[in-house]
Amino acid sequence: MLAFKWHFKPAPRSLLMSQTSTAPATPGEQKRYPTIVCIDDDPHITQAIGLLLTHYEVNVVSAYSGEHGIWETLSQDPDLVITDLRMPQGSGELVVECLKTVPKTGGVPVIVLTGRREPHLKRMLKRLGAAGHLQKPVNIHDLLEEIGKHIELRKRDTPTDSESYDATAGWQRIPPA
Repeated sequence: MLAFKWHFKPAPRSLLMSQTSTAPATPGEQKRYPTIVCIDDDPHITQAIGLLLTHYEVNVVSAYSGEHGIWETLSQDPDLVITDLRMPQGSGELVVECLKTVPKTGGVPVIVLTGRREPHLKRMLKRLGAAGHLQKPVNIHDLLEEIGKHIELRKRDTPTDSESYDATAGWQRIPPA
């Protein structure tokens, strides 16, 4: 049985809210879009993936360490996790191993992004339970293809006059004047 301790402080609510893109709700009915937790210690990577995915009907939640990513995954109930392999406070290997041993997250596919190129890496990640992996720098089309193997990626309709896109908050309804 895997045991681990939580060694991080929860991120401030303002940071968490600024890193979550929210899919728009249709009037009178709440749509549930797939949620992706994106874990990387480089905020530029999580921002780039989040920005790429704003064109699709998905919610993206960012985390900046392995432990933070595990916490977000346990609290967000996502449909997919994308994680870096080398990170402080919990490697991608730890993320995959922990998520696969917890019943709540055991079935959530995990895609690993890495700059490492060791020959045994693919076997090791498969043994841990990773659903796929991509080499950094990641090709956008390869990333979308890999994500599409695990969740349905539907193009987002263009915004109406009552919506706008904010890079940190995602699609927002503009209140009537």
